Amino acid sequence: MESTTTQSQNGNSDWHSQQKRETNIFLAERQLTTEIPYNFVLGSRLSAAQPNNQQDLLKHLSCDFAHLLNRMDLSDCLLNVKGTYMAVHRCVLAARSNTFSAIMSGNNSRLDPDIKKGLETSVRNNKLEISIDKTLPEIMKQVIIFMYTAKCELNERNGTFSIILFCHQSYGLLDAAGRYDIKSLKEYTSQLLVNHININNVLKLIESAYVYNNLLLKHKCIDYFIDNGKEVMDTNESWGRFANNCKGIVADLLYWTVNKDEYRQEIAQPQLHSQW
Repeated sequence: MESTTTQSQNGNSDWHSQQKRETNIFLAERQLTTEIPYNFVLGSRLSAAQPNNQQDLLKHLSCDFAHLLNRMDLSDCLLNVKGTYMAVHRCVLAARSNTFSAIMSGNNSRLDPDIKKGLETSVRNNKLEISIDKTLPEIMKQVIIFMYTAKCELNERNGTFSIILFCHQSYGLLDAAGRYDIKSLKEYTSQLLVNHININNVLKLIESAYVYNNLLLKHKCIDYFIDNGKEVMDTNESWGRFANNCKGIVADLLYWTVNKDEYRQEIAQPQLHSQW
C-alpha cells in the first residue's frame, strides 16, 4: 500500500513538473511573439521589425496585378474608349474608383449627370461593356495601369517639348482622376502638376481643382494667383472667359488676394483627419 502511494505521489509530481515545463515554454513563446508588434498590410500581418518587407510585398503585388492587364481570357469587363477596347476586371475597377464602383453596383443614379452621360453600359459576349467618350484612349490606358499597379508611364523629362507633352498628359490624368473619382490618382497627378503651375495654365488647373475638390492643387493655385494675379489677369482672353464662366472661383481668388495673410495662416493650420 505504501509502495502504491509513493508511486502515485511520484506520478503526480512528474505530471506537475511536466505541466510546469510546458507552461514555462508557452509563456516564453508568447513573450517572444508579443515583443514584436505587427502592422496590418492589406489584411496580412507584417513584422514591424522588418520595415522593408512591406515595400517589397507591395512591389510584388503591383507586379502580380500588372500581369492581369488587358487579359481577355481572364477579364469580365470591357472598356470601349472611343473605339479602342481594353480588357479589365470589375472588382479592380470597383475597388479603385468610386465612379466605377457605383456603375458596377447599379448605384450610378448618384453620379454627376455629366459623368454619368459619358459612361454608357451594355453587354457584349457575356461581359459588361462600358463606353467612355470623355477620355482619350492614351490617357485611359495610363489610368488603367495606375489602377492595377499604382504606377503610370508618365515621367518628367528635360526639353521644352517633353515638358509640354508631360503637362498635356498630366491634365488628362487629372481630369480622369476626378471624373472617375480615383483618390490616389488625384494625389499623384497633383504632386506632379504643382511644380508646373504658370500664368498659362493656372486658371485651367484651379477650375479642375474646384470641380473635383482637389485640395492640394486648389491651394497651390490660389497661392500662385496671390503672388502673380496681375500677370494672370493681363492675359485678357483667358481671364475674360474664366471670369465669365467661373464667377465663384474669381470671387475667392480676389478675396484671398486682398486677405492673403489670413489665407496663409488658415492653410498653415494643421488639418484634422479621421483616424479610423
